[in-house]
Amino acid sequence: MNIALNTLSARAGAGISVFQTLMKALDEVDKTNKYFVFVSSKQNSIISSIPDSFEKVIFKHCPANPYFRVLWEQSILPFYIYKYKINVLYSVGNITSLLAPCNVVLFIENVNPFSKIIKNWTLKEKLRNKLIFYLGWLSALKASKIRFCSKRSMEIIKKIYKIDEKKCFLLRHGLDLSSIKPNIENRFPFNYILTVSVVAPHKNLEVLIKAFAILKSHNLYNGKLIVVGNTDCYQDYYNKLVNIINELKIQDDVIFSGAVNYKEIFDFYKNADCFVFPSLTETFGLPVIESLYFNVPVILSDGSKYKDLFIPFNEIARDYAVYFDPYSEHELAEKIIQAIKNKQEINSKKFIESYYNIKEVAKILVNEFNNLK
Repeated sequence: MNIALNTLSARAGAGISVFQTLMKALDEVDKTNKYFVFVSSKQNSIISSIPDSFEKVIFKHCPANPYFRVLWEQSILPFYIYKYKINVLYSVGNITSLLAPCNVVLFIENVNPFSKIIKNWTLKEKLRNKLIFYLGWLSALKASKIRFCSKRSMEIIKKIYKIDEKKCFLLRHGLDLSSIKPNIENRFPFNYILTVSVVAPHKNLEVLIKAFAILKSHNLYNGKLIVVGNTDCYQDYYNKLVNIINELKIQDDVIFSGAVNYKEIFDFYKNADCFVFPSLTETFGLPVIESLYFNVPVILSDGSKYKDLFIPFNEIARDYAVYFDPYSEHELAEKIIQAIKNKQEINSKKFIESYYNIKEVAKILVNEFNNLK
């Protein structure tokens, strides 16, 4: 069977790293099906990660602009699907090619178009989310099977789109455990609290910054806050955070690293005093399981308090994390101090190895592909 992985929407952050690890795992666990990777000539990090046994279909003229790219995928991509006799198309980012002449496995992984809590999107983002919402609905109708990576997102979106439950399956993300090899030495000469996130409105970073300012003003923490992630995607929000930092007079203690190579991220986890993920909207949260793998104290938004929000962390991290009200910087500050004071060897690494191994994820996905024969 010919299976195509459409990677064209994977342009930054976790979107790239997830495909990199998934392709490697599929190559290792599936020796029966033939894989094709649809990729733009500009996606160098994905191209370099494609296994030798997979056929690369590199598009030189696929637009980088997301609106034109979606149009291209709807009008041009079906011809390539037909040309390469694709039996199953695996599409991520909520949208597939509606005219694809084959079965489709759709991955609904972007919950921003469904979120009601983010009020400060720019007009451009509002239009983008509307487009994804309605094309996502049509894509869900087209799809043979629909993947979700958390039960929370599956239950909410299934109701919104009125998706047949038989179409849906839950398959969480995984880690390529063999590739996690951080440097032994601590790359920083200071203690630090860590978060790994694209700087975007739904990441709720202002609450983390305010909690950190409380710690500094009361001399409760002698270290810095490091935010690892791209700062260019939502410039207005980044500027807002910088203004908050300046007003709180903590600009010397907050570091925005910008985008970091995926392999370098593990150096940050290894020596962090704790990891905080304050998001109000997530489908999964890959940094959660990455930090747990390093036995770092992990502090997460409490989804049990807001069951109508896309906060899946309670099901992802279970009892291996500490949870806080994502609207309370004071509670977060208390939880950070507790986590650092009570820091001890945690067994979360074994938990991650058991439940989030990318090879096991790949096996389940291959089984879903094969069921469409």
